[in-house]
Amino acid sequence: MIRIVLILSLLFSFSAQAEKKAICSLYYAKEVRKIVESSGHFDKFKHCGVSCLLTLRCPSVDVLQIGIFKELADIVGPGNAEWLDLEADYKGVRLVTSKKAKTDQECLSQCHQIYPEGSCR
Repeated sequence: MIRIVLILSLLFSFSAQAEKKAICSLYYAKEVRKIVESSGHFDKFKHCGVSCLLTLRCPSVDVLQIGIFKELADIVGPGNAEWLDLEADYKGVRLVTSKKAKTDQECLSQCHQIYPEGSCR
């Protein structure tokens, strides 16, 4: 219950301006997801990879916001909401913001190192 309250408070703390920027992530999401899924199908890798590739194209706050929205949708929908998914999203964003990944291929390679096949850490 505390986790849900935390997520909701984070969600409502975003400004109206940040909500407008979310369009960037939505615009690139389908393209980026195809790229990531062609490189691996395991859950945490996909969260890391999609977040990393989106951060190459969009503001990091935007990408983190979309990750939170996705997990909130999983809470009330058919998905499986997990804190580790948000952690994987953050790690993907951090690869770009720390300049460890500057290209799509570097994102995929780094996320494979963080989340080898079958890993859920």
